[in-house]
Amino acid sequence: MEFKEIKKRIEQEDYLIKSHAISHALKEWFDRRNMVEAVINGKIIEKYLSEQRVLICGVTKLIGKTKIYLHIVCEYADEIYIEFVTAYIPDNENWESPPYKKR
Repeated sequence: MEFKEIKKRIEQEDYLIKSHAISHALKEWFDRRNMVEAVINGKIIEKYLSEQRVLICGVTKLIGKTKIYLHIVCEYADEIYIEFVTAYIPDNENWESPPYKKR
């Protein structure tokens, strides 16, 4: 699937957020709006074709205008919905800055 189609579905609010993504969001203090903003502003950094998933890295703003990078794994197997499988703030230990490539 093309990235523009993923973005289009998300802009149309045709997405679901899985419990793993919600769990990370609660622990790391970001929310649904941050996930959506990061995908819309982001780029694909890894593709998992056999799983019909992509890893997207994008910038979002938290409360207080602090900019952060988020990684969101999106699954596009469903005909209607994009699923946010997980979302997290990439750590500096495993990712370069900006976090587009693994160390």
